[in-house]
Amino acid sequence: MASPDELIPAIFDAVERVLPPQWRRVTFRVWATVVAYQTELTVVMADGSSPEVAPPAVTNLLAALREAMYQPGRGTWFSAAFLLRAGEEPEATFNYDQDPRWFPELPPVAFARDLAAFPRSDERIPDWLRRALADAAAMAPAPEDQGRIEENRAPASKTEDRTA
Repeated sequence: MASPDELIPAIFDAVERVLPPQWRRVTFRVWATVVAYQTELTVVMADGSSPEVAPPAVTNLLAALREAMYQPGRGTWFSAAFLLRAGEEPEATFNYDQDPRWFPELPPVAFARDLAAFPRSDERIPDWLRRALADAAAMAPAPEDQGRIEENRAPASKTEDRTA
């Protein structure tokens, strides 16, 4: 498995490959769970303009980075920001605990699946995540209801044959 020291520069390299010449500042934002990734790329040019630039396709690198940064009991990050400034060292920040504020919101089960993949100790589950997990549990079918099909049918009745 690649280390964060290898993966973070690879992500910055991928971002730089999609940038137009004369960029001044770039922010690559990431929201992540095991079931969904969302990215946003904001580019500010030397003249102050901000062109539309499609973010790089780096989901595989982001997934590997989340796995590499997983800490038993603490979990892994839910969102990240990769910042490039012309002539300066790149910066990356990772959010392990704050609500990542997806837009549109993810269904709560996405966070339950993420916690199953990257377990956290009870004291490391933030309030917003605890609420999402409770919502996911409330939406889940009861175990006895899974796989059962109910039919609503009136009981068969006997018919009388009145011929004669």
